This record gives sequence, structure tokens and C-alpha cells, in this order.
Amino acid sequence: MNQSALEGFVKIVEMDSFSAAAEALYLSQSALSQQIRTLEGQLQFELFQHVPRRVILTPAGRDFYPKAKQLTALYQEAVRHARAVQQQENPPERHLVIAWSHEAMRMFGYDLFSLTNELCLQYTSIMMQCASRSEVWRSLKKGDADLSFQLESAEFYAQGFTFIPLLYVPELCIPIHPPADMPVGRLSLEQALQYRWLPVKEMYQTVYETSLLQEGLERGVNFTPVGGIRSASYGDPALKMVPAVYYRRPDLSFARVLDWGRGHRFGIVLGQKRGDPLVMAYVRALQQLLPSLSEKLFGLKLEPVEE
Repeated sequence: MNQSALEGFVKIVEMDSFSAAAEALYLSQSALSQQIRTLEGQLQFELFQHVPRRVILTPAGRDFYPKAKQLTALYQEAVRHARAVQQQENPPERHLVIAWSHEAMRMFGYDLFSLTNELCLQYTSIMMQCASRSEVWRSLKKGDADLSFQLESAEFYAQGFTFIPLLYVPELCIPIHPPADMPVGRLSLEQALQYRWLPVKEMYQTVYETSLLQEGLERGVNFTPVGGIRSASYGDPALKMVPAVYYRRPDLSFARVLDWGRGHRFGIVLGQKRGDPLVMAYVRALQQLLPSLSEKLFGLKLEPVEE
């Protein structure tokens, strides 16, 4: 019996929709329907009544569903347990070490681990804290760390590192003293230029924000650098500018997505270990997996970088 088909059947019943289940499983609806037909052929009974645009179980399907749910849970637990036993009997030669200096990158790493259990077991990846960005670069140069997740920056190109982009990540605009007529959801650059810009970090740290700031200044934006406003009161409408990697799963009834360019390129920085087969295998696996996980990780469906 095909385990994927069994999981597909359970997901359809749980979501009461073929299309929603297919999207949740990252399959086309036709592929999921074919899996169900194959499963029904193996079981020798029909699971669903053939009613257009509705999910109605047959009596046999209703009887089978709770047992199928138990079977999928048992299978998943058996696989997890067997892999854990294998790790004990054949411990990895080394961990895959991911360097970070900003708390947002640490939390991204842990969320990524929780969504990629199989990769964690295969590569035994761990997060290594660094006191600063400079220490991240040193750890990559010395080989103490294998890789680091970063937004594209001229800083690491100047250090001679390799950057492998994975996703385009937008700039978010957090309104301060917004007027009642400020658009909700997304802002064009023309709309954003009407407000003071308050960057959350020095904007020269990323390639995208460097270009964004240059464009804004050329067009007369009211820009206040980091530390420019301390305790003095101000009341003019402003936008706190922040890359979405620092504000994941944003409340889009409050924050706005900036529509300018394709966004930051978010990816992996490699140093001394850029030729390590283990590291490159992990990178290739993430290139395949991350686009389908972007909505869970960022709260936004992000576009993959294709190179």
C-alpha cells in the first residue's frame, strides 16, 4: 500500500477538499486524484462518492478513515524511531554547523529544523552563536562553521565568500502615526515616498536596501538614519523599514509589503567549506525544499531565486 496515497486520503478528509489537500501536500490535484484511484484499486473498494466539487465518503470510506489515520501516524512514528536508532548505532562523523549573530536568524534556523526533520537527522545540523557579523565571517573563513543564512550583502562578497540565493524576501513597512487613508497590504514606492523612512538597521548592510535607499534619496524621501531620533517627540507619519526575515509571519492588516523590485535575496553564505560534499548536499536539499516551506517560515508565499 502506498503511504503517500494513504496520507493523501487522510488529508482530503481532514480538509474536506481535494484542492486544499493537494496544495497542502504540494501536489497537483490530478496527481492526488490518481493516488486515490490507485489506493482504491489496492483496497478493492471506493473511498469517495463521485459527487462534483464535494467530498463525501462512502460507507466503506467512513469506516476506513479512522484506521487509516492511525496507520499513517504509526508509520511516521516507526520511521522516526528507526532513524533515531540508526543515529545511535551509526553516529555522524560531524555536525553541520550554521553560524548566526542575529536572533532572527537563530529563530529562522530552529523553525527550519522543525519543518525539515529528515534533513536534521541526516545532517545533524546545529546552530552556532557568534557575537557579531564579523565573528560569523571569521568562523566561515576558519572552517569553524559550515554556512550561514544571510540577506545578500556586498560585505561578504568583499570577504571572498560564496553566496547561494534561495528566496526573494520583501521589505516590510511598519507604519508609525499612519494617516487614515494609508493603503493596507502593499505600498508602491511612490506611496512609500510620502512618509519618513526609519530603517531598523543600517540600510547599507544589504544589496537591496542600498539600492532602495539610493532610489529614495534621489527622489527626495525624508530619511532618518538609525539613531537619528532618540527621545524627541515626532508626529509626522513614518515607516519603519525592515526586511521580512526580521519580522516573519507579519500581520498584514498592520504591516505593509513594499512593492519595489523583487526584494532582498535571502540565501546561504559559504566560506572554507564551500567545496565540502556534505555541505553542498545540504544546500542542494534546501534549494529543493525551501520554496514550498516559505509560507510556513515567513507567513508569505515567496518567489524562489532561479539561477
